[in-house]
Amino acid sequence: MPQQRSMPKLFEEQSCSRLNFITCQGATEPVRVDQLRRAREPVSRSKSGVQGKVADVFHGRSRHAESQNELKAFRILLATARADAWQEQPFVLDYHHNGAKHRYTPDILVIWGTHKEVVEVKDDAEADLPENQESFALIRGLLAGHGYYFRIWKRSEICAEPRLTNANLVLRYRRVTVSPSEREQLRRMFSSTPELHLRSLVEIQAPLQTVLRLVFDRTLYINWWERLGLDSKVSIEPIGPQIWPVPPLTGTPISLPETGCR
Repeated sequence: MPQQRSMPKLFEEQSCSRLNFITCQGATEPVRVDQLRRAREPVSRSKSGVQGKVADVFHGRSRHAESQNELKAFRILLATARADAWQEQPFVLDYHHNGAKHRYTPDILVIWGTHKEVVEVKDDAEADLPENQESFALIRGLLAGHGYYFRIWKRSEICAEPRLTNANLVLRYRRVTVSPSEREQLRRMFSSTPELHLRSLVEIQAPLQTVLRLVFDRTLYINWWERLGLDSKVSIEPIGPQIWPVPPLTGTPISLPETGCR
């Protein structure tokens, strides 16, 4: 007859965990997210089948995605999240469960101020599997003990339109240089009103690429949930549904349509 473990022992196994970070200085605890290195090497092309990189001009580096879902997720984060910092493959969570040692490496860590959110990117079918839901419930509890929130970011949410198309369009202009005179011109345009239509801005000599570059760096805002065009509103404050990833104080739980990636 197998030996039964006591309840305190079971509780200790399930609650004891450790986060292992790899920093540029080789320390075991993070100083800043921008000092972190990937906790796991990228899966090779031969193993993963799909890979890609996204240029992060804010931090002067490339973000390495291991799947098409991650690639699209990174683009959404870069274009829309207004995060203070984020890191792919940020750490390894070591923990014990049912007498066995386990290791978990999340896909993304996103930070707004003191709010730290760990994100697992998953296909909808995988996210809904009972065994995965059980595992993620355990991980959610363990991470909460370290001060982290945990989120499953499903493919249908990442690919919801028109946000994904709008994000890809805005990212085309992330390398555009905006001169001080152009910034001042737009500041004056918005000095008497919080919103203008994109058509109006273009008609009064504000280049489209300049406006969208300022949307990218969070000086101006658009409604990500309306298809971007000349009739779109441009604002000096966030507009439209504030659906994750957004700063936690502005985010609201709004259901998304289930639309597949194109």
